[in-house]
Amino acid sequence: MNDKKRHEYAELVAALVDNEIKDNQLRSELLSVAATDPNLKTEHYVQLTVKKTVSKKCRMAQCPSSLRNRILLDIRTGAAVEKGNNKQIFSLRPYAYAAAIAVIFITLFIFKYTDTQTGGLEVMESRFSLDKMAMNNFKAILDAKLAPQITSDDPGKIQSFFAEKGLQYKMRMACPKGWHFVGAVVSHDNGEKFGHVVLSDSNGNLLYIFEVDKKYLTSDKKLSLDNKIMSTVMSGSCYTQGEGNMGILINRCGDNVRAVVAKDNPENLKTLFCGLD
Repeated sequence: MNDKKRHEYAELVAALVDNEIKDNQLRSELLSVAATDPNLKTEHYVQLTVKKTVSKKCRMAQCPSSLRNRILLDIRTGAAVEKGNNKQIFSLRPYAYAAAIAVIFITLFIFKYTDTQTGGLEVMESRFSLDKMAMNNFKAILDAKLAPQITSDDPGKIQSFFAEKGLQYKMRMACPKGWHFVGAVVSHDNGEKFGHVVLSDSNGNLLYIFEVDKKYLTSDKKLSLDNKIMSTVMSGSCYTQGEGNMGILINRCGDNVRAVVAKDNPENLKTLFCGLD
């Protein structure tokens, strides 16, 4: 079989796996070739594996659009293909295989966390400092170490999730113009439950909000803030700080206090959230 014919068959394998080929003769021909040609046999196996994995895992939750955009960007830029890899498995359609491997890896990784009882975001800072916990959680999200327990862009659905999880305070669900909700988490720490939401913009940039009832910083003292930050926040002002390529904003919103973290300039976070209730 010449390379041109092999590539023509390879382009039809995905359609074969998805049951999109209705011509019985062509279907039989593809199955026969896939069983005898080594390269097409590998192509067929990879496509089947991807379909089965995604079909099995994605019944429970949809991949967040921000994560999907990051995967597609890696594929387009070639980041998902190891440099210098000349193995035969990539000789047919390198970007198709890169996409397949990325889908399998990300799907399994996401559900490793979201399928478990304690999966998702968790408060990681042992001293229970609100600003440090927010920064640590956002870094873990960017490193794909933590994932939302619920993925949805519907604020009503997320509020219902918080109620079902037994959150004892009302989340403000602030969402600046140009952003949308990606998902949410309720963490269990220091004897209390805390609410977290993740937002994304149209470019796939992520923004994380850790929001708590102000009593956890005052009368109940389940969490802490530096005296300077606490004074600024309780006076009604916005506290901002930069750390590397990330910025954090902490302010009071009604009876709650929220910490907002993003890979952005703190002044931009001020524009987005100061005065937004």
